[in-house]
Amino acid sequence: MHLQKYGHTIYNLDFANPVPADDPSPLLDTMKLFLSGQGVNPYSRQKTAILRREQATQTMLNRLKGLRLNLFRKSLAWAQRYAPLREDGLADVGLSYPLLRQMLRELGHRFVGAGMINEPDDVFWLKEDEIEQAVEKLDSKEALDDLSEIIPQRKSTWQAGKRISPPLMLPQIKFLGKNIEELKSGRSKRRDREGLKGVAASPGSVTAPACVVHGPEDFAQMKTGDVLVAPITTPAWTPLFARASAIVTDVGGPLSHGSIVAREYGIPAVLGTGTATKRIRDGQVITVNGSNGKVFW
Repeated sequence: MHLQKYGHTIYNLDFANPVPADDPSPLLDTMKLFLSGQGVNPYSRQKTAILRREQATQTMLNRLKGLRLNLFRKSLAWAQRYAPLREDGLADVGLSYPLLRQMLRELGHRFVGAGMINEPDDVFWLKEDEIEQAVEKLDSKEALDDLSEIIPQRKSTWQAGKRISPPLMLPQIKFLGKNIEELKSGRSKRRDREGLKGVAASPGSVTAPACVVHGPEDFAQMKTGDVLVAPITTPAWTPLFARASAIVTDVGGPLSHGSIVAREYGIPAVLGTGTATKRIRDGQVITVNGSNGKVFW
């Protein structure tokens, strides 16, 4: 039932990658954690979060007066109404992905049978026009072109593209002739001994081994109590939060998915470091201070 309702949540926007409905292993690992008694009761955690939110709200209501109080009430109402819609929208981006993947993989099996490609999943490396032409030939019982040799080339190009670091923001803003990311990179090199600086997304401090996770293919490497270090997180990454002692990401801000879930789980989080996955080694013991936005070792 859970996978039927939430199995479409995505790890990234590439529908070539499996979704939880295809591989529920991360969810099963989290279930094992709770069944072993190691996980925090989610209902207790939710009650604690609600209490903290109500206390913080009441503190602000007692402190503010006049125009500021009215502005606070309106802003709070807007945030409580629209912030959940943003998360719901993000969670449902992949609503069609399970069906889309099933359809494409069925085509992949037929293309393999016709000698067009070697593996069913190679269909994800074909272009739209190539698939459309192949389908037309299948319907008319014509022989298909052998495209198996171009698949490795496209995979190599994709792997090379992954090694390129995208800009931290668009458009690229220049200051004194340099991009913001270049300035940030230079500052990072000068404070190698200090660590990293990012957005203080969820308070608290934790010292633990880091687990650098680039995607779902790395999920099995994570152990309970590790610091999850990732480029970015989406709703499908949430099962890892139950096992993580803290979160560090390259990209993110105070209202991003990683921040919201980390606060719900009550674990420290530092987001938007820019280079965490490049500078932190897998297994390295690091300290994550989500109160001041610093990560050091």
